[in-house]
Amino acid sequence: MSKIDGINEAIELAVRQLESADMKARARLLGLDMADDANIRMRVFGKDMLLNTACFSLKIAADGKDAKPADRLLALHYLRCELPVKPAGELISFRDFTGGQFYYQPFLSRTVVPLVGRFGNDLDQLKKNLNRFDWSPRNFGDFSAEIHALGALGITLIYRLGDDEFPAEAEVLFDASVKRVFEAEDAAVLAGRICIGLL
Repeated sequence: MSKIDGINEAIELAVRQLESADMKARARLLGLDMADDANIRMRVFGKDMLLNTACFSLKIAADGKDAKPADRLLALHYLRCELPVKPAGELISFRDFTGGQFYYQPFLSRTVVPLVGRFGNDLDQLKKNLNRFDWSPRNFGDFSAEIHALGALGITLIYRLGDDEFPAEAEVLFDASVKRVFEAEDAAVLAGRICIGLL
């Protein structure tokens, strides 16, 4: 099965799971606003989007274009959560997810490896590209940022500059609350979406 086929199959399953839910109540529970009677307003990877509660499409609010399939899948999986999602204040690694230890190397190859390969020690360009998303600075490493993904979820990117002995390196961490909403595969998609989006 191709990657896009897998995403589309997962979207179909998520839609079936959400069809019987009271989406207005679910939106309130998760701290999301209704744009009108049919659409939930969501901030997704730095863009305002509208999720239709009848057909479960996800469109960019500014131009009405369809969101990326992976963005739609993450939004639907976020809306499956039946409990409020609030930051726990504890940062965890991808290895802390079930199966995360086994898939940690593929996770790195989809996230920090291309990021460090692109930026090296060029923090100015990294900071410039961060403006594609909603972010705020943190106090880890040589530079760090808390980058919003959707709802109450995001990642913390920690960047350490290289020197004559060691190359630059980066780390992606999640607030522990993400485990309430996503399994390892979704967390990897979320982190990869941000890291690749920064290139």
